[in-house]
Amino acid sequence: MGVKKVGAKPQTLVEKIFFLDFIKGLKTTIKHLWKKVITVDFPYEVVTPPPRFRGVHGLRTVDGTENPEFDSWVKRLKIKPPEPGETRCIACKFCQAACPVPELFDIQSEKLDVPEDHPHYGLKVMTVFNMDLSKCTFCGLCTQACPTDCIIMTDIYDLSSYTRRNWVLDKDMLTQIANEFASRRRDEKFDQHSQWREDQKLWPEYDKTREKLWDFNMPKLGPNYHDQTA
Repeated sequence: MGVKKVGAKPQTLVEKIFFLDFIKGLKTTIKHLWKKVITVDFPYEVVTPPPRFRGVHGLRTVDGTENPEFDSWVKRLKIKPPEPGETRCIACKFCQAACPVPELFDIQSEKLDVPEDHPHYGLKVMTVFNMDLSKCTFCGLCTQACPTDCIIMTDIYDLSSYTRRNWVLDKDMLTQIANEFASRRRDEKFDQHSQWREDQKLWPEYDKTREKLWDFNMPKLGPNYHDQTA
């Protein structure tokens, strides 16, 4: 089978004399010169993504808009009942189990060191929640697996950093991101119980699958995650 070489069509004598190709290019430039620009001068200008945009993650805190099942999950996982302003995370690790790259999570909890007669004796608190976003595919499965609607995805898309270390966000940074996002766009994203509005759901059928996962089938993450206590 031969190879057919395709090159640029040679210009005619008329095109060479009257610069017709140049005029055609100039015509296209002038045609678009006065049209509205659809790009922005980032980072000096930023756009507001739509509500369904899946950007940098955040951890929501207790603010009185928790879903009706929140208290029951706190009891089932033996977590110290969080005060307003404290994280909703109950260290269940459903987010990590649902993640295609579970090693990006580092979630740990510890039992409270209190006397036996203390009301919080035997209860735990989440102590470590790190996410390495350099490994994240931003699929959103972690947010759908969370039974307390703690982990969310915000509208932040600027992930630029000088070091890979800065891509690892701890619980304090994640909490700050979520609080700022909720103050800006909570009503667009969530209903009165912090759950996605019907028109915001990525996969409307996921509720049925999630109900099965939440039937207290705690995830088994394997030996590589033995240091992450639950």
